[in-house]
Order: sequence, then C-alpha cells, then structure tokens
Amino acid sequence: MLKDQFNLIHIREVMDQLDVSRSTIDRWRKNKQLPSVKIGKEIYFDKNEVMRWYREFGQVRRTPSASSSDETLIIGYTTVSTHMWSPLIIKEFGLLEEELKRIRSKDKIEVKWHKAKDGMELINWMIAGNIHIATFGDYALSVSHLVGTLLPDFRPILLAAAGKSTNGDGFGMVVPTDLTLGSISELATLPIATTFRTNAEYRLRKMLESHNMPELNIIHRSIEESMESLRQGRLSASIMWEPFLSLVHHQKIGKSIFNQELGLGFMAGIVADERWVLAHEDLAVAYLKANLLANRLIRDQPNRVAKIFSAETGFAVEVTSLSISKIRWDAALYYKDLKMLNYFEPVQHLGQISPSKEQMEIRFNTRYLRIAAQELKLPALPLTPLDGAWQKELYY
Repeated sequence: MLKDQFNLIHIREVMDQLDVSRSTIDRWRKNKQLPSVKIGKEIYFDKNEVMRWYREFGQVRRTPSASSSDETLIIGYTTVSTHMWSPLIIKEFGLLEEELKRIRSKDKIEVKWHKAKDGMELINWMIAGNIHIATFGDYALSVSHLVGTLLPDFRPILLAAAGKSTNGDGFGMVVPTDLTLGSISELATLPIATTFRTNAEYRLRKMLESHNMPELNIIHRSIEESMESLRQGRLSASIMWEPFLSLVHHQKIGKSIFNQELGLGFMAGIVADERWVLAHEDLAVAYLKANLLANRLIRDQPNRVAKIFSAETGFAVEVTSLSISKIRWDAALYYKDLKMLNYFEPVQHLGQISPSKEQMEIRFNTRYLRIAAQELKLPALPLTPLDGAWQKELYY
C-alpha cells in the first residue's frame, strides 16, 4: 500500500503513540505546522517526521505538583538600563498571567515580581532558587555563566534576547558640554567615574588597555552621583548607558564622546536555570510568549509604553521615549549577539579563576523561543541562532 511504501501512519496511530487527542493533533497541524498528508479522506503522517517534530515542537512538558496544583512563578527584573525594561510591560499589561490562565486554566499560579537594584542581585537570588526567570545585562550574564561553571547546582541558560543596541548606542563617555577632547590620550589628565564591577567599568578598562593607558584615575561612583556631579561641574567624565545618555542630552547636562571606542553594543538577555526550565517548560514558553507580545507593544505603541516607563523610573516621558527609540526590541538570538556576550571575561568577580574558552562560552537554548514564536504565528525561527546582521524587517 502507498502508506507502507512511504512509512506513513494514520492519525489515530499518532494519537495513540503521543497520547494526545484528535483536537490536539488538529491544533498542531493548524498552528504549529505539523507535517501531514491527506490520502482520500484520511490523514497520514511520516512516522520519523512526527517523532522529530514532536521532540522539537510538541507539547512542552510540565511536572505536576504531587500535593497541590498551586504554584508560584517568580520573575526578576531591574530598571537600571533601558535594555531591561520589557518585563515592566509584561507586568503592567498582565501578559504573563493571561497566558498562564490559557495553558493552566485549572491551576492557581501566582506570579511574583522581584525588582533588584542590579544584575548581581538577580544572580544571587537565582543561585538561591528565589527567582525562576530574570532579565539582566550582558556582563551580569557572563558573570552568571562563570559562576555556573563552579556551582554544579546552578546552570544558567540564555533563552532569548531582551533589548539590544548597536556599537556606539548603548554606552558613552559623558563630559561637560564645554569640554572638548580630540583623542583618547587626553583622558590621561582627567578622573573618570564609573560604576563598580559592571559592564561600564569593564568596557572602560578594555578601551584604556587598547590604548596602553591602564593606569588612569578611575573613581567608582553610582551613576546618580555622577549625574549630579556633572550637573554641578564637579566631574570631568563618566561612563553612562541608556536611559542616562538620553537624560544628559535632554537636560543638557553633558555630551557623549568616544561611544564607538567603548567597544561592542549592549544586549540584555532572558535567563533561567536549565533544570528549572526542563521541569517547567510550559511556564518558560509562557513567559517568552509574554515577552514577544511586550516587544510588539513597545515597537507599535512607543508613546503609550514611554508613559509606563516614565511612571516606573521617574524619568520624564520625553527621556523614556527617546531612550526606547534607540533600542532594538527583538528577542531573537543572532550569532553576533553570542559573539558579543562571549567578549566578556568577568574573572575579577571570582578571584584568580582562569576558565577555559569553552567554559566561558555562553550556554543558550533556542527551543522555547521557537515554540513561543510558532504559537504566536510569527515567522519560523531556525534551529540555531540567526546568521549575519540583525534583519531590518524581522523582529520577534
């Protein structure tokens, strides 16, 4: 028979093997492009293709509680950078709760939000198991990965990108508007303020080392202190990032210079512990779907979300609006993103550890983002990160 010749199995056999209903199979065919063939009035599937597809795109697994259907999902976030603001939209519009009700209508899942002062606090909470999913910056992501090479019970994995900016847009050195510097060598006469043990300090030191200037006068101050010192004329230079770059320009406190020389662009990422993800795949996909919807809102309704960001951060709407316009709101992972993340070597946080190159490469998994994108009927993502430059017309 034709079906035997081409290794085809009937839809009922698929239902029996995967232990799912006919309506589930029909939904997969319609929404997730499960390959099938119709012969007469009957529907058949290639057996090998079904198993391959199911491993990749089938129902995400869930580990039910032995004692109760109640569960708590804790999301960590910080507002220290514009690149990390998408959780604010997820929270404000209830996007995660809405998705959880859809997939777990009979369960009571409480969503809690933990606002941290910075990425390092988020890492500590994740290690302790007090945060399930977090969004933090590229340097903190590198630190978390390095910690994961030392702690066997902590395996952070990158699930998707958050906000991104290109080289020269995410970071800048801010100086008074009346100060003119012709070259980086002229920084030798100035004290430069930066935040302690952050990607700002890392980028500054890498820039200075590349110009054989490692011994400059670097002082550690919070970015708020640097802002006020610049305003009062008591500081010559400070390393800043969005939204503070937009703020100093809006308030005419200073101007940014040497943006390109400070290195690569900036990218925040969505991270979870791999073991937690494996036990709660449906929750991970639900959050990524909420994030995709949040990105769409930011792109399509910038004026509306700028007001939300303003209320949360205390910055003027004009500042938040300008800042979010400089960010690419795209969850897709590109190889260029991973290359940038692997640029960091945050060993100063962990003493004299010298990890190998393989240990330092950021671990990622694109499977859950692919499922989330498919369920939202977005263009199919490949099995691996995207090649080449960011695509101008393709956003997730």
